[in-house]
Amino acid sequence: MKPTTGELDQIRKVLKDIDFLQHLSQGETDKLIFGFEKTTMKEGDILITQGKSGSIFYIIASGIVGVFLKRSLLDKKVATLATGEFFGEMSLISDEPRSASVICEADGEVYTLLRTTFRDVIMHNSHISQVIKDTAARRQKETKELELDEAIRVKFR
Repeated sequence: MKPTTGELDQIRKVLKDIDFLQHLSQGETDKLIFGFEKTTMKEGDILITQGKSGSIFYIIASGIVGVFLKRSLLDKKVATLATGEFFGEMSLISDEPRSASVICEADGEVYTLLRTTFRDVIMHNSHISQVIKDTAARRQKETKELELDEAIRVKFR
């Protein structure tokens, strides 16, 4: 559902608090804001499934989500994200499958942005594009380190 005027103001506030988005021009900001849709999330909802392709960028407007990596015996929680934090960018940048699952842990709302708008606005701004690529690289490195740690623990049990 398209956000109301009040919700657009809330999106603008959330976006203002995301460091890399402060480098958008007014026109880029407006285009981005009007590209978002609001979605309600309930505890237990799976927003992203590891291994599947992705086409949506998320900003948490309210609520909490957990980030989980699928393991051979058990999924491992690797992060908790809350209001003002974002996720889903890695798959949009690299076109690779989602690297983790994201599950709602507390009712709330997310603002979603489709890949096309994400790329049209964010990835065409060279400063923001680099910040997102750096964030994605850091998250990929952290994921690989966790996977290596897990493999070592399983091998030496």
